Amino acid sequence: FTERMMNDELTKDRFDEMVLLAQSVLLDYGCYTFPVNVYGLANKIGMSLIPYSTLAPRKRERLLGVQGTERGLTISEVSNGNVAYCTYYNDDYSEAARRYTIAHEIKHIVSGDIEKSEDSFTDKDECLANYFAKCLLAPQSIIITRGYRTKEEYVEHFGISYDAAEIWHQTTEKRKYRYGAHYLFDYEKPFIKEIQVRSNG
Repeated sequence: FTERMMNDELTKDRFDEMVLLAQSVLLDYGCYTFPVNVYGLANKIGMSLIPYSTLAPRKRERLLGVQGTERGLTISEVSNGNVAYCTYYNDDYSEAARRYTIAHEIKHIVSGDIEKSEDSFTDKDECLANYFAKCLLAPQSIIITRGYRTKEEYVEHFGISYDAAEIWHQTTEKRKYRYGAHYLFDYEKPFIKEIQVRSNG
């Protein structure tokens, strides 16, 4: 499946859930400014971040050789009744790509994907995690209320790659064309208000 084909199979409600989940994570863990400090956020969630470059060569090659783990993965471990998350990420990629990978892995943790067996972990979960990562790093409601109009502004203000900015810019412009350049959905208005109050406080 391509991501576009997968998008056709998922309903708008599922993507709206990702927006709401990203908003909740940002507010619950005190992320009120952008670019989001994803490393600090991951630590607050209880994730141990492990760069591939620190791994033994054989383990690193094994992860790089498995489809789906080239950029990163998260393993949950239970010790004394407590769950710990070890998130491995490929630090050969750019800083923007690393941030995106960590944001993607955050979705798998906060939504409970990580508790699924490998057999029940689906391509749809991956598609939604990619969407969540964009919503976490560059919320459309922030883009709209702050009047960002170019891909370059997305890169500058949200710390995402130019490729990610290009995709997200197209998506946001389609939304603005359909609903209006300043339109916010009802579930975005409280988020924007809360971000404004907390960032000014």
